Amino acid sequence: MRFFKLLYAKLPAMLYRILSASFLLFAISATAQYKNDNVLYKTVDPNDLCATLEKNKGYILLDVRSKGEHYDTSSFTGLNIGHLKGAININVRELGQRLSEIDSYKDQPVFVYCSHSQRSRRASKMLADSGYSNIFNINGGMTAIYYTNAIEKGCLQSLVETNNKYAIISAIDLCNKLSEKLNEVFILDVRTDSAFRHISTDPQTNAYGSIRQAINVPLGDLEMKLSAVPKDKDIVVTDLFGSDAPKAALLLKEKGYARVSFLIEGIDRWLSTDEKDLSCKKQLYISPVRYQMMGTTEFGRFTQTNKDYLLLDIRTAETFANKHKDSFRNTGHLKNAINIPSADIASRLAELEMYKNKEVVIYGFGGDSEAYANAEILIQQGFKKVKVLVDGLFGIRWTAANIKDQAYLKDLVTDVPEINR
Repeated sequence: MRFFKLLYAKLPAMLYRILSASFLLFAISATAQYKNDNVLYKTVDPNDLCATLEKNKGYILLDVRSKGEHYDTSSFTGLNIGHLKGAININVRELGQRLSEIDSYKDQPVFVYCSHSQRSRRASKMLADSGYSNIFNINGGMTAIYYTNAIEKGCLQSLVETNNKYAIISAIDLCNKLSEKLNEVFILDVRTDSAFRHISTDPQTNAYGSIRQAINVPLGDLEMKLSAVPKDKDIVVTDLFGSDAPKAALLLKEKGYARVSFLIEGIDRWLSTDEKDLSCKKQLYISPVRYQMMGTTEFGRFTQTNKDYLLLDIRTAETFANKHKDSFRNTGHLKNAINIPSADIASRLAELEMYKNKEVVIYGFGGDSEAYANAEILIQQGFKKVKVLVDGLFGIRWTAANIKDQAYLKDLVTDVPEINR
């Protein structure tokens, strides 16, 4: 899920899904503020989009992603996931200078979207500030249309268009496919050999397991090892975060493979998907670690049914106190969490001794590698029930604002500075 690790080290997993190189630094300095939701503009869930469009005649669709993303030509192939038919494409970075192109729609419904609904929120606020009176932000953006399976319902079946030669499959659809016709599906995992074998230098990469029966052929070796991939099966390509799988899928299509799809946002999306929606999540996943990976909505339910547990915030003391030099990182903390910075865990284990047989949930800003490293330390020291919150604090706040029926999650976070609310 890390499209841009080399560009900005240690951004959270979910934030990497959201950002593309062309607007990385811009987006970091202008992270969406959820406080404007249903105040300056309305929000709409992808599963409610068709009904909402039907109620708002004369609407326009505004795609504020890059031109490459809109036309599926971006060099970051994981962001080439189609567009909504008839949408006007104006990059959010250019919107201020190009408002005249949509000026005639000031009093008509404008539905704004991007890839994950961060840029679309910024664009929606800009439109509201410029006098547009009927704005809708599509929560979760194009990715949510896929991973919630909204694309299979109502108008979205024909409204989503793509120039991709391969298909895109959600974790939910893959689970169903494997349950119905396991022997007809070939899972091709194209992560590097060291990542697949869990011997890389990155703790998070090593912690990410694989889907049962997956065969590993690294992307760099795929063209030379096509004989390992059968042509008479449905090929589903997976990777860690959804950046390499589309490249592999395109290669297979060019080599004559007929039925090829890639798992949107890779194994990371599989881990983030709620087990209530993903019935085979545990059954068909092979974990290489002794601690548990917990998705955001699963964590929400956990807090409702468990009382005696430890929330361990492993960010630096300055970040926990909202004093980090990068203001976007100052996003409060989970209620009742204790802060022991990652670098101090090993020397402060005595403070955690009472929790050796209790639930311990470790989190960082996002998918911080340190959280996985610290989880392993605790396991080695005899802690029995260690969990890592896959998308961290960022994921809690994002999910509360974007996923239907999850707004209550925002109440789990406290001390958020006004600038980041």
